[in-house]
Amino acid sequence: REWVYSPDGPASQLEPAPGAREFLQRLIGLFGEGNALILTARPETAAAMTLAWLKRHGFPVCNVLFADEKMLVARRQGCSFAIEDSERHARNYAAGGVECFLIDPGNTMEVSGDDLIHQVGGFPEILETLTRVRDRSPQRRSVAATLPPILNRNESVRPLVVVSDNIHSGARADLAVDAEVIDVDGTDIPALLRVLPEADALVVRSETQVTAEILAAAPKLKVVARAGAGIDNIDLDAATRAGVLVLNAPGANAVSAGEHTISLLLAITRQLIHANESTHAGRWERKKMKPVDLKGRTVGIVGLGRVGSIVATRLKAFEMHVIAHDPFIDPSRFDALGVESVELDHLFSASDVVTFHVPSTDQTHHLLNQESIVRLKPGAIVLNVARGEVVDEHALAAAIRSGYIGAAGVDVFPAEPTRESPLFGLANVIVTPHIGGSSEEALEAVGRVISTTTIAALRGETVPNAANLPPASLEAPTLRRLTTVAGAAGKLLAVLSPTVPDAIRLTVRGQVAHDIAEHALGAALGEALQRWLGRRVTPVNSNVVAGDIGINISITVVSDDDIAIPQFEFASRGESSHTVIVAWDRNNAGITEVDRFSLERPLAGHVLITHHTDQPGVIGRVATILGRYNVNVAGMQVGRHAPRAEAMMVTSVDDDIPDEALEEIRSAQAVKDAVVVSLPPFEAEADPIALSAIAAASAIASGK
Repeated sequence: REWVYSPDGPASQLEPAPGAREFLQRLIGLFGEGNALILTARPETAAAMTLAWLKRHGFPVCNVLFADEKMLVARRQGCSFAIEDSERHARNYAAGGVECFLIDPGNTMEVSGDDLIHQVGGFPEILETLTRVRDRSPQRRSVAATLPPILNRNESVRPLVVVSDNIHSGARADLAVDAEVIDVDGTDIPALLRVLPEADALVVRSETQVTAEILAAAPKLKVVARAGAGIDNIDLDAATRAGVLVLNAPGANAVSAGEHTISLLLAITRQLIHANESTHAGRWERKKMKPVDLKGRTVGIVGLGRVGSIVATRLKAFEMHVIAHDPFIDPSRFDALGVESVELDHLFSASDVVTFHVPSTDQTHHLLNQESIVRLKPGAIVLNVARGEVVDEHALAAAIRSGYIGAAGVDVFPAEPTRESPLFGLANVIVTPHIGGSSEEALEAVGRVISTTTIAALRGETVPNAANLPPASLEAPTLRRLTTVAGAAGKLLAVLSPTVPDAIRLTVRGQVAHDIAEHALGAALGEALQRWLGRRVTPVNSNVVAGDIGINISITVVSDDDIAIPQFEFASRGESSHTVIVAWDRNNAGITEVDRFSLERPLAGHVLITHHTDQPGVIGRVATILGRYNVNVAGMQVGRHAPRAEAMMVTSVDDDIPDEALEEIRSAQAVKDAVVVSLPPFEAEADPIALSAIAAASAIASGK
């Protein structure tokens, strides 16, 4: 080995790889001379020959380090990326959390399954990726500028809830128990904008339009709650980007909407409106009335969801033949209801009555229009108790005036409140002012759902009716304990990695539902991004913000029946790479491992974390410095992988650590780095012995 790397040895006769000089020059230009280094496993005796070789071949000046343990040196130097042509070295880098480009032009090396190793054909691919990394900084500043400021939460101040549409009095009273409530007319935009700056929640029905402008005027807003099923009057994308949770009450008014549909149909077929008006006027027009029976006729239901199912059940009682179209409903649902599943074209052509019960989306916009209306049976009855945008009211009015459509019942309009419509004034059209879901019982049920979940969401609890968060398969208190600790793990990652990383990966080991993993990741991301960007980020918008600033997010669930205590491993890759593991016994959770060092007891409260070389005197020096600044030590844990090697110390303290004390600790002999993080304390009912058992079981499961 000495001969190979001697001044006249074979290594001195090597030729540079094609493009190598230009590649190193570009790297230095991208990141600066101090941020690009050559790290080689050559013996230090080869330093003179190596430096002379670099100079002779015109390589730019940069740091050159000689070390057998390249990964450990790279970590100490804070390297984010390594470039290798050796599979063994690439795997070592990846094991240490350093992202590695493996130059493999023939793609002959087997490294699949390790997302920290990127096989590339040559230097251009590496430069392309690293240029994107460099260009993220301005983009990240731009994204951060669009986010609202971080709020200092004051638990003693009651939240402010703005109610901008009429809701049930019982629901309003429920809100007033836990919040200050302000009523405002949501159609009066200036009035609404005046009260929103201090609002924590906004409760609406269908008249208030929650636009991006409205959301921008409410920097403290955490929740928008729609007292109804749909959310088409809420800009869901803008709300999500702002980190605002959107709630609705699907199904709570389904019976009311279903029965209103039946009422419109009966009013048409029994000619009740004309019969009522003429009789009140003293005209006995019995012989002019031509009511028809529903029995034996075919009704086509477009959308067999909650409302559509209720309509189907009730119309079957009238002995109608019920057919339906809904590509999103499982076939077993049709069988359970005794409804025939058909294509939309067949439904239009075969039905005496066509009734719509679908949300307003791009796919359902003007589902019935000038082109499709001619596919209906002549004389058919059209009912729309869904959304005004689903049926083209101009096409429907023209078809009714021409006599092609027999009659219509309409409860919804494209713009509400509606003052003008082509349907108004047509004798065989019954119109109502969007009261399908407005029965006394429905308003109370919807209001109770919204008031209860709005207050719960403001407390930070997971709720089942969120439109922009995944549903949860856990009870709210249990999930909250997990997400609180996951959020603490994210905060700790951000403290350990002070600059925004390039990637965050969550690996879950054990039998854990995917939605639980998503909630844990959202909580960790929200806390981490909030610290990195200095702006408010929540679980609602954490994935969106991460994507906007170029952080690659991945999640893997490794289901393993043998793991009794599930583990959530949060890993960041960037200028430095770190890992934090949370163990969860399905009741309590705790941080049980940091940067591959296991802890005897989960972390909580004020914590000092130091990375240092294991040698005598380090613990005493740190404790002495803390004592000199009157910081009381509550507990201390030390971990190491081998004697005199890399070690970590976690010190729990009762007091804030002054910046001066932290700087003194960082400059102490053998200390490589020191960070302070404040984590949530253990809940009062948490059993310390049980929490310690979590850490122990987690260590056993990890094989440590």
